[in-house]
Order: sequence, then structure tokens, then C-alpha cells
Amino acid sequence: MRKQTRREFLKTAGLTTAALAGISLSSAVSKASKAARKRPNILFIMCDQLNANALSCYGGPVQTPNIDRIAANGVRFTQATCTTPFCSPTRASIVTGMYLHAHGIVLNAAPRRQQGIGPEDVTTEKVLNQAGYATHHYGKWHLEGSALPYYPDMFRSGREYAEKMAPVFEKVRRQDKATWMNWYKWALPVDIAPAFQKQVDALGDRWKENKLAEFIVKMGRLKLPLEQCCDVQVADLTCRRLRALEDSKNPFMITCSFLWPHDPNVAPSPYYEAFDPEKIELPRNRHVREERFERNWSRQIINGLGEPGMREFLRIYYAMVKLIDDQVGRILEVLDKTGKTDDTVIIFTADHGDMMGGHGMVWKSTNSFYDEVARVPLLISYPRKFKPALSELAVDSTDFMPTLLELTGQPVPEQVQGQSLVPFLTGRRDISQARQYTFSERVRGNPKGRRKVLPGAKGAFMVRGKGFKLTRYEDGSEYLYDLKADPGETGNLVDDPKYRLRRKALAAEMDKWLKRTGWPGA
Repeated sequence: MRKQTRREFLKTAGLTTAALAGISLSSAVSKASKAARKRPNILFIMCDQLNANALSCYGGPVQTPNIDRIAANGVRFTQATCTTPFCSPTRASIVTGMYLHAHGIVLNAAPRRQQGIGPEDVTTEKVLNQAGYATHHYGKWHLEGSALPYYPDMFRSGREYAEKMAPVFEKVRRQDKATWMNWYKWALPVDIAPAFQKQVDALGDRWKENKLAEFIVKMGRLKLPLEQCCDVQVADLTCRRLRALEDSKNPFMITCSFLWPHDPNVAPSPYYEAFDPEKIELPRNRHVREERFERNWSRQIINGLGEPGMREFLRIYYAMVKLIDDQVGRILEVLDKTGKTDDTVIIFTADHGDMMGGHGMVWKSTNSFYDEVARVPLLISYPRKFKPALSELAVDSTDFMPTLLELTGQPVPEQVQGQSLVPFLTGRRDISQARQYTFSERVRGNPKGRRKVLPGAKGAFMVRGKGFKLTRYEDGSEYLYDLKADPGETGNLVDDPKYRLRRKALAAEMDKWLKRTGWPGA
């Protein structure tokens, strides 16, 4: 006898049950089938410069119950890294699925210095928009190029927020210059703690010629109401869009891109007062300092302001993280009220980390590949497909695009260099078949700012996986760390004969990756 197809079986079962129960289940089966085929919404929440170790779901000192909720309902990744430890290049990797030397954005995007993303680029949002998704971006973009038609109401911290706040900032500029921070186009009124001001006064003219110095010496309490803070407005727009889409039958992808805890290092009340700098536990590896990074601005900040400066920085950093968590809570609450939570893939991550006191540094202004800046938080919640879990998959910034496209039923462009995480999170493939290493790089820019890495270009590289990390710098020097035995990366093992084979294996993986991804440089 011919074997029934699944469709025939369901149809027969539905009719029989309906006859027995006096109800029709065929429509219920049809609805269930449609629900299974329904394309999910995407809520992509990203922070700038967030060290995973600040979050309570990663064992950190800041209680982040709303972010922790995403972790509890989804997959928390412990080994996720960025493709480079600074903004524009990693953000380009996130939206294109390619490494720096492939997409060509190797510096922070700026006119004449580095081209950004344009309408011709194949990005996740472009693909989804063409497939019928409503696509929206609110917050930091930092991939400035031409206008993008798939973002109809784009709100950027660097442009639209600055324009909206122009009248407020203009009033601030008329005040005593010592009372406000000039952060690019923003004029931020700040109260500086007396104890920190003493450290600043002791500097004298030491940083007089440093253009970045003002962002540090004027750290403090932001004297703006919460509703005027950029990230609160970004959350406002995200919530408003979620409400507007409540009755829509079409799926959406909303990117909520927070600026904090990236500088400006100011925090409004009541968040600033929530952390006592004297009670903050400083990182254990703060005294372990490689000479190679001594001139880095991240190190110079602490060399100049000492541990009191580190404590004030961490106080503000933690305060900004707490503020972000509250905004995430607002967004999740609205999503719940729309009834779309179960049909939405929620991602929480960051473009890169922050040294957060490690190795005597803060910010990301270092040439290092330490985990503080290279490792990122990554949480993915989609209970329809993924069970709550802790994952040690080797994940990097190139993996977002193929993962989201597979979840939404879209083909992955050939040029994408990342891997979809879906097969490994659903058990369709064993984790041993996944990529075992992640890679990060720092590449010299094109002299004309074009998106093309020139033949013979120089770069520094990191390979990380299986509990070890190898970094190779432009001068050929290498650093090897055993991340399980030495998570603070305090001892370079590259010359230890016990690790000779490990170093050789990692170097081979790095070289294979460079060849596979088309590295054109030296």
C-alpha cells in the first residue's frame, strides 16, 4: 500500500478527529502549519564598547536583570569575539558577514578618511527589506556613507540626535567652559567629583595638546534630565516603532543601537550616584602591563590619573550599563504587550569591549587584542527554535548575517565569510563540526580612504579558540595565552617550549584563515 504523505496524514487525522469531537481541526492544523512557516521578527540590541564582564549574567558587578532575562530565555555565548576591537569595521562585519580585509572598512568611517556603507552594499537589512521586512535603525550607526533606502526613519546619535538637541547644547555652550564637556557636536553639562578634580588638577599641562583629554578630565555626573539622554531617546523610538507595528502582518527587523557605555563618560542621576567608587573592586590584572602598549592612550589615562581615575571611570561605566539595562527592560515590556515576543528573535550584543581597568587601561584606545576589548557579550533568545543554554561556540561578528538570514528563510550571499549558528543551536549539526576558532585584525587603512586593502598592506592579527589565543603584530612578535589557566592574560607563553606545538597549530590556523578569506597584505 502506498505510504501516506505527511500532508495526507494530517488531513485524514484532522477530519477523523473533527467527526468524533464535533469540531473542525483542519483549520487549526492549517494555522499551526502557517505558524511553523512564519518568518520571525528580529530585535537586534547592540551596545558600544560593552565589556561582557560588567553584566551580572556573565558574573559581573552590575545587576542587569533585564539583560539577564534575555540570557535566561535564550543562549548565552561565552566565547564570542569581535572582528576588530573598535567601532566601524566591526559594525561593517556585523551587517555584511565579512572580515575587515574583505569588506574594506578598516578604520572608523569619516569623510575622506574611510568610506562607509552605501546602498550598493549587500547587508542583512537590505536583504530582509527586499524580502518584505520592515527595517529600522535607531541609535549609533558609525558606517556613514550614502542614504540607505531600507532605513526610512533612521535616527543616528551622531546626526539626528545632535540636531534635535542643538538648542539645548547651544545654551550649554554659553556657560563657563569648565562646567561642560565638548564631545564632538555635543555640549554636555557635567558636575565633576571633587576627589577626581584633584587628580585632574595634578596633571597640570601634561595633556594640553591631546584632543581626547577633555573626554577624560571632565568625566562626571551629566546634568541633563533622563529624557534628553541619547540612549533613552533611542529606546523611546524603539518602543514607539514596536507599538506602531503591533497590528502589522509583515515581519520586522529593528536595530536598537545604544551609544553607551562608550564615551562620553558621563552618567545622569540617579545612575551616577548608584555606585560608590571607593567600593568598586579593581581588576586583578591591572598591574600586569606589556611595554608594547605603554604609549597607548588607554594606558596613558591611568598613568596620569592613577587608581582614583580608574575608580571614577568604572563608577560612570557601571552607571551607564545600568541605564542601558533599564532601557532594555522598557523595550522588552513593550514587545511583550504587543504579543510578538514569542515570534521575535532577540539578540543582545556589543561591537567590541572596553579595557575596564584591565592591564592598567580603560577605553579601547589600545593596539592590544586582550579579551577585555576583543571578547563581547552575546545573547540570542528565540524559544521557538533555541532552548536556553550556555554555549562555547567560537562565534564572531561575521556570524550574525548568515544566522539571521537562515532564521528568516533567506539565501546567504556567496561573499559571506561567517557561519550560521542555527544548525548547532538546534542540534541539526554537532558542535564539533562548527568553526573552532575566531579571528580579529587591525589593518592599515587605504591612503585615499577607499574600501580596498592594498597589496602589501600591514596588519596585526588574533586567532582564538580551544582555550588559547595567539596574537601576531606587524613587527612579527607574537603573544600566546592559555585562557583557561590564565584568563587575565598575564603570562606570554610564546617562548615556553611546553607550548611550542600549540603555538605552531594556532599560527597555522591563522595563516589558513588569511589565505581562505583573501588577505591581500604582506
